[in-house]
Amino acid sequence: MSTGRFVLLLLVSSVVLSVLAQEQEAVEDELLAELAAVKRVCVEKFVGLEPHAAQAQEMTIAALFQSKRFRITENCDKADAILKGSVARQEEERTRVEGESASFAKLAGAANSGVAVVGGVAGRSSETLGSQETISQASVTLRITNQDGEVLWAHSEEAKAGKVKGPIAFAIDRVVARLLRDLAKAKDAEGQ
Repeated sequence: MSTGRFVLLLLVSSVVLSVLAQEQEAVEDELLAELAAVKRVCVEKFVGLEPHAAQAQEMTIAALFQSKRFRITENCDKADAILKGSVARQEEERTRVEGESASFAKLAGAANSGVAVVGGVAGRSSETLGSQETISQASVTLRITNQDGEVLWAHSEEAKAGKVKGPIAFAIDRVVARLLRDLAKAKDAEGQ
């Protein structure tokens, strides 16, 4: 391939990539603008094993309600958008056992003209230590769609259990915080 053709191919590629990036940015801005206009949200039943899915749905509703950003409705026909979610929770058991043992014995005997003397000493020591821990983690995915089913926003979070909150609560806190940050970003973009 000649140098001229290579430079031409490079220029065409750069123009195509630039146009694609602009189109993607325009679609993203349109979705953010539509998301920023959402006032009333209906939260559908979450997908996942019960009771974790129902628990995650209730926590999400509470977090959204506390944010005072949306009106939450159970009538999806009256909602501007629908929030859908899924939750998965895994638990892993880890067991560790260590042991030490020491044992000794001594037996001695002597016999002399019908008299026998036998003596013995024995000892034993043993110690076993064991521990078991359960590691819990959860994955939560939320998405917001408009009434036509087009996805306006989606995000997933994974979290492990902490000292105060379980993994589902941690993941929901993070995903709702991300939603609120993205909404603030959309509002700022609208104001520009």
